[in-house]
Amino acid sequence: MLFLSILLFGNPLIGSFLLSLLMIRLCLLKSVKYTTLTVALSVVFLFWVGLTTSHEIAITDKNVQETIKVYPDMINVDGDRFRTVAKSPTIARKVIYYARFESLSQKRAIINSSKPLLLSINGERRMISPATNMNQFDMRDYYQHQKIYETFSIGTITTIHPVNKLSLIDIIHMVRFQFDRYCDGLPKTLRIYSMGLISGNRENDFFTEMTGAQQLGLLHIFSISGMHVYYFLTILDQVLTLLGIGDRFKAIVKLCCLGGYFIFSGGSPGLLRAVVMAGIVIVSQLLGFKMSQLSALSLTLIVNLFLLPEAMFMMSVQLSYGLAFGLIASSKMTYLRQTVLLNLLSLPILLFHLYEWHVLSLAVNLMVLPLFGRTIFPLVIFGLLFGLVSSKLAIPVEWILMAFNRSLNMVGRLPGMIVFGKPQLVVVLLMLGLTLIVMIHSKKRVRGYKVILAGLYLVTFIWIHFPIHGEVSMFDVGQGDSFLIRTPFNQSVTIIDTGGKVTFNQQQWRRVTENYQANRISINYLKSIGISRIDNICISHQDADHCGDLPAFIKELKIKRIIIPLGMDQNPGFVKRLSGKDPATVVMPVNDEFRVGGLPLIIFHPYQPGKGENHDSEVLGGRFGGLNWLFTGDLDRQGEMDTLQRHPSLRTDVIKVGHHGSRTSSDPAFISQIQPKIALISAGRHNRYHHPNEETLTTLKREHIRVLNTQKSGMVRYVYRNNNGFFESMLGHNEGKNE
Repeated sequence: MLFLSILLFGNPLIGSFLLSLLMIRLCLLKSVKYTTLTVALSVVFLFWVGLTTSHEIAITDKNVQETIKVYPDMINVDGDRFRTVAKSPTIARKVIYYARFESLSQKRAIINSSKPLLLSINGERRMISPATNMNQFDMRDYYQHQKIYETFSIGTITTIHPVNKLSLIDIIHMVRFQFDRYCDGLPKTLRIYSMGLISGNRENDFFTEMTGAQQLGLLHIFSISGMHVYYFLTILDQVLTLLGIGDRFKAIVKLCCLGGYFIFSGGSPGLLRAVVMAGIVIVSQLLGFKMSQLSALSLTLIVNLFLLPEAMFMMSVQLSYGLAFGLIASSKMTYLRQTVLLNLLSLPILLFHLYEWHVLSLAVNLMVLPLFGRTIFPLVIFGLLFGLVSSKLAIPVEWILMAFNRSLNMVGRLPGMIVFGKPQLVVVLLMLGLTLIVMIHSKKRVRGYKVILAGLYLVTFIWIHFPIHGEVSMFDVGQGDSFLIRTPFNQSVTIIDTGGKVTFNQQQWRRVTENYQANRISINYLKSIGISRIDNICISHQDADHCGDLPAFIKELKIKRIIIPLGMDQNPGFVKRLSGKDPATVVMPVNDEFRVGGLPLIIFHPYQPGKGENHDSEVLGGRFGGLNWLFTGDLDRQGEMDTLQRHPSLRTDVIKVGHHGSRTSSDPAFISQIQPKIALISAGRHNRYHHPNEETLTTLKREHIRVLNTQKSGMVRYVYRNNNGFFESMLGHNEGKNE
């Protein structure tokens, strides 16, 4: 079933290969019983997948009117925006609903209700948009693995009514909401730990406070899973024993409570494994037969695949099953050996999804895991109970948790983070297979496999970090600019602009949490290809859509030089973005007379100091893969003509069209003289400025210039070696070879 899932929803080639291995295994067993059972189960699974998987055509429905039930604990609020997942009465499945509060009173009416609400709404329903950048987190895939396919943009909320007739599920959601509200009154660290470990709710400050756990790969202990289910069932068992309830009835009660616990703890796909497996063990005890842990895990996987056939493509589920299997396989090992092998088992999964690993994570896991299970988790429970009596009683617990968390954060800041990059899926499977062989076989027989495994990691690292090709990439950052120029073997890495969002003054209650999209787009891509340092960041000018995400680059990556237009270093607004930069990072104001060593670009503009406005934009040019490239920032028409007058021999093959295709740039005389063959346009979909302008597109068409636009193509890459290369786009096909 798992291999069929890979074949149908993942990689058909790998799925076919794994199925072939299974067929060979069945033939070698020569067992009619096992072969018949395997074939029968596969047929049933295929039929079930065909019956339950959505095959609807991706369409957009406008002016849809619905009345949805919204649970108070499932509403995620950020400023004047909120998001929730609810079942659509129109299409009878879960949909992600997005909306903006129309007023502060409406916001209070929705977020302060302890009961489920019935919202009468109208708006637009559409399929979830796919990722538009390479190696970007794909929200469509993430939710599709959970059988959620659409989003609904709420235009108007016409009525808000509380649900009067409550079901058991409604009551569980209300209890969860009240628990989270109770946690809001606890000291900060205790609140974060309590909500993360008990109700599975992570508020906006969770990741800002838990930086050490993120850096050291410890977030899995905050994902409600087997340990939490074990604690829940243990506490429940103790309570039922004190009440004098017999073992058989006790098992029935625990089985019933597992479903409620699953809902109360957030119902994540990763938690489903732990809950189903615990339920299977309880049922086997009730029926009076012994079931091995491996059999229970296998049966759990079968149930999970029937419920969510694509679940195994999610990192949380992969870690949940991988670590559960690892615990079973290493149950007779020493604690040290077991922890080392479990970390090795999770490492390929983490690298495939997160691209980096801290060398101290293994040592920290060795120390923290037993401490967490025996001390931290019980402390959180005691803190919750103390808080019921008085919040002051919970303060000592807060101090201990704060010291523990600060220690993790301090260790996480120590040197040792290795940006490994994203290994290929087939390599990840090989790493997992070799690790399992090392776990299962005796010490004497695994030495050769250890050498092969270590060699595989080393070769993969070298292959990622020293590629034989270079690239020029235009990221899809919406309404903004961001480009990467990477030469072969990563000899030089240059970023031109960082992208960013333009913000406007808003009332306090409307302000959303500041976040940088570069973390999930350009920086994420850089880490996926093994880049942790940047030689040059060239900022064309001061506008937020070109340099707004610079602080994210400063925080996440090592930067050698930040190159800006002459005079922009005197702009207080821009200088604020440089706060927090490493003292070793050099800020270089330049004009067209500068030649910067290590910068694979020529500076053509500006030629006099300015404030960093559009007409002061840096114009950069270079030759990569047999093509001449020109990047013009937001330079206006007058600046274009001034640049030509100063550099009359300027010509290019590829031009980054100025100001996102606005009519204020791309003067016809300028375009005609520089003679580009390809035009790159970076602009947001449905942007308020209506970029690119029709006049600009007409100018480009008149000159027979091929246009590549992020609105249609997503991220665009030119991959080259020596003087040959080809364009490819995230949302399109191979764009053709450069001859």
